[in-house]
Amino acid sequence: MSIPPETPTEPAAAKTRPGAVTVAVWLQILLAVFVIAQAVTGLLYGADAQAAAEAELDAQGYSLSDLPEGTTFEFGGIALIGPVVAALLLIVLALLNGAGKRPARVITWIVQPLVLLCGGFLAFSQLLAADLLQAGIEATGGPEDLDAAALFDAVFGAYPAWAGIVDYGLFALATVGSLLVIVLLAVPASNAFFRKETPQTFIPGAPAA
Repeated sequence: MSIPPETPTEPAAAKTRPGAVTVAVWLQILLAVFVIAQAVTGLLYGADAQAAAEAELDAQGYSLSDLPEGTTFEFGGIALIGPVVAALLLIVLALLNGAGKRPARVITWIVQPLVLLCGGFLAFSQLLAADLLQAGIEATGGPEDLDAAALFDAVFGAYPAWAGIVDYGLFALATVGSLLVIVLLAVPASNAFFRKETPQTFIPGAPAA
């Protein structure tokens, strides 16, 4: 009894990644780069910022002990852990999204809104940093005539001019960039790219479609 030869099947054609997914992938990678850049900037210049803050406080006749407990302007090495983990997560998601992995897109739709909220909150906090510190001083019974605005001017002045570009870039990528990633991964072209292909079942003797 002879065994009929197997019918050769054509390999499935590789899916072409649409431009919307490519843009979303690069936005995630750029966001990860700016997260690391800001963390490294803080690590490199945090000691200078702390020294500038202490010098400004001394010029006003105060010291760090007059600020709310735990107030610091220095970025410690351990503080790199959070940004590095976040950046690695974004890069992994970007690579998996680029490969058309459906779970990565779902996780991205969870992570990016959180990034958007955190980015907006941090930007808002930085914008009102002096007012928040002043309120904290008053709440803890500290010196009400301490000039918190001058203190933060001294702190920000310890950073190089390009540090502002990193801050603004991170804010833009965390907010507008996150919104774009969410939308770009939901457009029809992206849906088709992430759609799970149903394998065709061959039934011997069945008429061709």
